[in-house]
Amino acid sequence: MKKSLMTLGMIALMALSPSTLAANENGLSSIDIPKVDAKVKVDGILDEPFWQSATKVVYRYETDPSQNTAPKVKTVAYIAENGDSLLVAIKAFDPDPSSILASYKKRDQIWGEDTVGFKVDTFNDERKAYNFFVNALGIQADSIEDDVLRREDSSWDAIWSSAGHIDNDGYTVEIELPFKVLRFPSSDGTKTWGIDFMRFYPRDVEYRLAYSARDRDLSCSLCQIAKAKGLDGILSGNNLEVTPYVAMDKTEFRNPPSQNQWQGDGVNYNAGADLRWGVTENSVLNATLNPDFSQVETDAAQLDVNNRFSLFFPEKRPFFLDGAEYFNTRYNLLHTRNISDPDYGIKYTGKNGGHSYGVLASRDQSTSFIIPGAQRSSVYTLTDSNSGDVESNVAAARYSVDVGESSQLGFLATNRSADGYENTVLSVDGSQKLYDSGTLRYQLMYSDSDNTDDMQQQFGLDPSTTGRGFEVNYSHSDNHWNWYATRSDFDDDFRTDLGFLGVVGNTKDVVGAGYRWYGDDNAFFHEYKISGEFKERHLTSGQKYEQQREVGFQLKGKYQSFFFFGSANRDTLFEQIWFDEQFHWMDASFRPIGNLQLGFYVETADTIDFRETRAGESETFRVYADWQVNDHWFLGFNTRNTDFTINDQPLFDAVISNLNTSYHFDDKSYLRLIVRYSDIDYNTAFYSNPDQVEKELRVSRQLLYTYKWNPRTAFYIGYSDNGFEDNRVSQFEKTGRTIFTKFSYAFQL
Repeated sequence: MKKSLMTLGMIALMALSPSTLAANENGLSSIDIPKVDAKVKVDGILDEPFWQSATKVVYRYETDPSQNTAPKVKTVAYIAENGDSLLVAIKAFDPDPSSILASYKKRDQIWGEDTVGFKVDTFNDERKAYNFFVNALGIQADSIEDDVLRREDSSWDAIWSSAGHIDNDGYTVEIELPFKVLRFPSSDGTKTWGIDFMRFYPRDVEYRLAYSARDRDLSCSLCQIAKAKGLDGILSGNNLEVTPYVAMDKTEFRNPPSQNQWQGDGVNYNAGADLRWGVTENSVLNATLNPDFSQVETDAAQLDVNNRFSLFFPEKRPFFLDGAEYFNTRYNLLHTRNISDPDYGIKYTGKNGGHSYGVLASRDQSTSFIIPGAQRSSVYTLTDSNSGDVESNVAAARYSVDVGESSQLGFLATNRSADGYENTVLSVDGSQKLYDSGTLRYQLMYSDSDNTDDMQQQFGLDPSTTGRGFEVNYSHSDNHWNWYATRSDFDDDFRTDLGFLGVVGNTKDVVGAGYRWYGDDNAFFHEYKISGEFKERHLTSGQKYEQQREVGFQLKGKYQSFFFFGSANRDTLFEQIWFDEQFHWMDASFRPIGNLQLGFYVETADTIDFRETRAGESETFRVYADWQVNDHWFLGFNTRNTDFTINDQPLFDAVISNLNTSYHFDDKSYLRLIVRYSDIDYNTAFYSNPDQVEKELRVSRQLLYTYKWNPRTAFYIGYSDNGFEDNRVSQFEKTGRTIFTKFSYAFQL
């Protein structure tokens, strides 16, 4: 009771503080960040006296779904710094605190709940920003926003402190953000950062509230946020973080029906360390020795039947994620998931003025990459008849320079090499803002490859091959209209063995346009959009092999609902046969209650059986549910069913399901169960391959307990297994099982 009265008293004193009132009178021109000589206890209770000296920032706008209107609820932020950290508190008032949506959950998964936070553009170049958000219970989400490529990378994780507290007025969060997790210019004196404060208020719709207005006629986002001044004498560089780990696992496997006895090498022990050194305020050196790159979380099951191109899986490993944004280009020429089993790695990234740079070197104990084509791609692994997997050296370098107020020019080089094999890729890319709503983007690429004898035999490659590719894109986006035009062209022999590119040997032209309009605040739907697109592809010979026309209609409304209706016609040349394909689909999601999100996807299509080169029809239905049962228990489930027929006779029937359920004991520890399920029935009468199985069922499971102090200090213990059933065995058979544990600790020196 005494603490609650003290908190109310502090808020009242801050509301009356002349210095904080004066700071707001300047509007967007400047938010002064005062220096305080104090430490903070991050508990969501504003009982420290220094908050009276903090700058008060009142949220002024609802920017979505309404455009820059008065916010429906009051939100006030307070900001200061103490030389070591940025200190932020946000009071989110709520007329009905019982409707606040907040739960204990995994980091970066708080979206859809009551959330507050801020973004900072530390270089004040209106190109990149750090985003930090917290739900009402203090669970964190952070990301790096790239306003040039229009991307946001939520895989980046920083070590910072936060807490939330719900009371009768709403909720309050406290944030302590150490300057050593940020990169900023190493200059003396007063600094100017771009800054904005935001709140997501999910009720009948999800309202976005902010301090800065948002003009939808501008194609840039960071050019519209406020400026913060102060931060004299703050330092980020010369900080060192060392994260050693120890791990143990026992893995056994077998291969029924030929091998029913479990095989294994006993208990495996492993140890290593990651290093992160802030050399200066704006550059970081990362290194790793004998890294543990095992996947703690299993990848979601995906349908890999009648699929011509390689499946994509995202990067999740900390060493590669830190500073990954410095290597980004419009095309994914450095997909570090391709570096599957390195024994060491070193990376240096930074920014000096308008110049950004990054270098990466590693040695991979296994060498796999994509061999792309115009109508198929394959994953190839270098092997040696004596030693098995072939090691390769990996290197990448990136440089970009800011041009003018909102443009950028960059260069990227990658190289992968082993005995008798090498692939080098060079790229130049740029983004040029033409006017407020229009941007021109381009990328020129060149590859040079030396191919092994086995690659020459399997894929018909020459001993040495070169290729080039380019893309030019123009896009316009304003409050109502968007339109775009893109041309891309890749030679048959262009290859990026460190990237992810499955389609080459073609020229693609795409044009599209859309018109968006808005309903009244009280209407069920508040946003409508109609769109259309035309796409055409040609082989390098000049032969047209694909033409597609597509229209769509989109709705957004109450219950946070989203509906998209689409229809397309595609003419496709495959194996010298033209196919006429019709597609119709619907994609929808909504929240009938705040803690339950439901969605479904329905598609009917005339399509192609790529195994036997014949026309077919498919029907796909996908449904998913994300249910926060209570503050601690989450249940997520999705399933997809695809029926493929030939002349009304079944070819295959596939069911792919993923279950993810977790119980969070508090903000640091949780128990999680993951189940991946795939069940495919084939009609063997329609396959020319005599070895085609009639049934293929695969299941993988994982039970994991985690205690995570921060993103890099954590303890894991778990069990996983997998198995299959098909016509070769009489029952479901396990093929692998593992028990594992890992402990890592981040020493911040």
